[in-house]
Amino acid sequence: MSSKANPSKKRSQHLKRNPKRKIDNEEAELSEKEVRNTAKKNKSHPKHLSSEGQAKHANLKQVKIATHKRKTWQPLSKSSREHLQTMMESVIIAILSNSIRENEKIQYHLNFLKKRLLQLCETLKVPPKKQQDLTHVSSLLKMERAQHRANEEGLALLQEETDKIVETVESMTGDIHSLKNKVHVLRNEVEEEERKVKQMFQIDSEVLSLPELSQKSLKAPILQVFVSSLK
Repeated sequence: MSSKANPSKKRSQHLKRNPKRKIDNEEAELSEKEVRNTAKKNKSHPKHLSSEGQAKHANLKQVKIATHKRKTWQPLSKSSREHLQTMMESVIIAILSNSIRENEKIQYHLNFLKKRLLQLCETLKVPPKKQQDLTHVSSLLKMERAQHRANEEGLALLQEETDKIVETVESMTGDIHSLKNKVHVLRNEVEEEERKVKQMFQIDSEVLSLPELSQKSLKAPILQVFVSSLK
């Protein structure tokens, strides 16, 4: 009797020393019971669902599969379960980010549901084709990420080439402006030289403006006649 009483006595003493642990265990058991009861209520009473949920619940049909077809089914692979776990964790984080009140309680319920689902997935068997499709999800994701990186590198190269072309165009535009300024200066110099030449030779319509000869000079004898008369 003493040997049987000792464990219970030790347990009571241990609980007295750690009352917080006892409370946590009781809360965990209560939370698990609440989750189970909620699942049972939702399963047995579809009235709690919304109108949209009731419509979906009414449209659901159970598909019976022959036993000989299930013989080829295999358990979900580890990579598929890890992918499912990652998706559920991201959904939990999204829900918790939107919910401000009772975050701890919601997080506990969601984690408990996630744990139950992962436990069921460990024993769940699926057709080989479905399993192969789920296995390829990670490889497809890697391919998409590699393609995304390649696209980013291509965009970076195109950006560099575009920057070089823009720099070249800006340089050519600067050269064009410089040449225009030089042409303008040369044109002004040419106009100034033409003006000076016109002033020097008094050119007007390509004809020399010489002074008119006097009437006396016209009446004077020709030089040849004047020379011959002297002889």
